[in-house]
Amino acid sequence: MKHELGSEETNLRILGRVLWEMGKPELAEKYFIRFLKQLSPNDPLRADLYQELGKLASNAGDYDKSVQWHQKSLELKGPNALIDMFNDNERSNSIESMKTVVNFASTQ
Repeated sequence: MKHELGSEETNLRILGRVLWEMGKPELAEKYFIRFLKQLSPNDPLRADLYQELGKLASNAGDYDKSVQWHQKSLELKGPNALIDMFNDNERSNSIESMKTVVNFASTQ
């Protein structure tokens, strides 16, 4: 795993991603949230974790929860975040994540 990740340091975010890829989204969510609790309120990683939690919720079909997580991410990332998030979703070809972006945009 260390070779694959290219780093000696393994954190809860990486563990969450691995669990997500292994098909264990509920466990991945727990590790992402646990990692959030360890970060300072102004840590830039918080926005990325909120976005990942939003994607997890979207993949699970919980669009309301997904929108909440994505809104938290957008609040931290700033005004161009919605465009960046849409571009990320196109690259990953994730239809579910795109639904979240559309749902978020329609609530604004």
